[in-house]
Amino acid sequence: MKNGILKQIGLSELQSSVYLSLLDSGPTPPPLLARKLKLTRSNAYKILDQLVDMGLVGRVDLQKKLHYKAEDPIALASIVANERNRVIALESNVKEALTRLRLTYKKSSGNTEVQTFRGAEAVKSLYKHQATLKQTIRFIKSRADIPSMGFEVMDHIRRLPAKFGTQRFGIVPDAPESAANPAVDERSNLTPTWIAAESYTAPVEWTVADDELMIITFNETPSGIRIKNKVVADAFLQIWSTLDENLRAQPGYKKMPLKAKREI
Repeated sequence: MKNGILKQIGLSELQSSVYLSLLDSGPTPPPLLARKLKLTRSNAYKILDQLVDMGLVGRVDLQKKLHYKAEDPIALASIVANERNRVIALESNVKEALTRLRLTYKKSSGNTEVQTFRGAEAVKSLYKHQATLKQTIRFIKSRADIPSMGFEVMDHIRRLPAKFGTQRFGIVPDAPESAANPAVDERSNLTPTWIAAESYTAPVEWTVADDELMIITFNETPSGIRIKNKVVADAFLQIWSTLDENLRAQPGYKKMPLKAKREI
């Protein structure tokens, strides 16, 4: 029973046997201990020295001969405490290493995180999250945003990134509800690229910042999808840049916008 407990603490079977023998017999010379436990003398000295290092055994001179004696078993508590501290430190180091490894994994593997949002408040929180990224935003605007969310809500959403100093580049329908005043765009840090209103009529806005793509659907109950994946975000940026370049190269683009309101 005692031997089993000592082994649970971390002692080997031989270390446990030597310690228990000394505990029962008191100070003992190594040769006698070796004969009693049927050990070689060199092995007996080796184990005794290990137990001394653990603080479980001490050396003492008796009648000019070296003896070894068992120390108070309370020393076992120190071994347990040291082992506990080692495990705690190991756990902490492992957690830290895992965090670094997972970051590396996400960067190298193209790991994808997808979240869905439903309802006006949830969609607002999604836009707020994007603004707090403080990264350049590029988007394709839908004309269904204001009918679905309301003018005041969308006006707040459009101006929010500017509070963080974030630049916005938007492909915007040339429609009466759109603003065509450079001062308005400046306040919301927007550089617009105009597209004919009839060219994009879907109630869906596409917007990207950093490595996150958001897809917002404006209908009776607005909803959104957030995709966090660098490969996907970069792919959308390529599509957006190609569309932006082609729109600006169209004949007559410099005359646009033609239908947007020129607000004061």
